Amino acid sequence: MNPVFLLGSTVALVASVMMVTRRNPVYASVWLLGAFLCMAVVFLTLHASFLAFIHILVYTGAILVLFVFVIMLLNLKDDEFGEEHPRGVRLSVAGMCTALFGVLVFPILREPSLWEPGVVTAEKLADLGSVESVGNVMFLKFGLQFELVSVLIMVAMFGAMVLAKKRVQG
Repeated sequence: MNPVFLLGSTVALVASVMMVTRRNPVYASVWLLGAFLCMAVVFLTLHASFLAFIHILVYTGAILVLFVFVIMLLNLKDDEFGEEHPRGVRLSVAGMCTALFGVLVFPILREPSLWEPGVVTAEKLADLGSVESVGNVMFLKFGLQFELVSVLIMVAMFGAMVLAKKRVQG
């Protein structure tokens, strides 16, 4: 296996865990930046350069900037972060996350056709990350889901602005 892929995926995993476990949202967004950039490196090692650059432009360049903007707009103080949950609650949530990961990975591991040689050919891999294949899948197969995610992001952004406006006025 490619050592750059292993390093990028390991750092992305560590950065993701660090992002979730930080109490300060600014520090969490810095860890999120690291996870996003490492995922772009993983895409590059998989020869999906279009996906890597789109990932940097959309997620790192737009969505992360939006997160940081909302964090700065809210201007939370240390006492407004809330109290940490007890250790037992955190461990049970970690267990539930692990179980969910297992539920998601188990069907992939059980599918024998994914592991047979010859299923994935060089021609399929060469076309996997191209602009045309990504566009076909995104807009033809998952067009409705793509639009629903766009609406969800807009609603979340407006909700954050409304909450911030109420806090400033009140």
